[in-house]
Amino acid sequence: MKSLLTTVLIALGLAGCMSIDPTPFKGPSGKQGYSMRCSGMGRTLDACYQKAGEVCPSGYNIVDRSSGTVGFMNQGTFMMAPQNGLVIECK
Repeated sequence: MKSLLTTVLIALGLAGCMSIDPTPFKGPSGKQGYSMRCSGMGRTLDACYQKAGEVCPSGYNIVDRSSGTVGFMNQGTFMMAPQNGLVIECK
């Protein structure tokens, strides 16, 4: 039971890391750009695209994108979680 509770708490902790906080920067053409990480349990790169539409309502160009997984140990059990990133420049 203790192991199950620990696993649930870790999953909830990872879910809490799912907020997307775009980091602003000046893009390659001098326009406003944003770098964002959209990672955590249940997250996909689609969450990055949705946030990109929110921060650039007139559209955006993708400068870079990445997706993969990150592994971590939980009481001797190896677990995996998605790790996604998107770099955009507003139009």
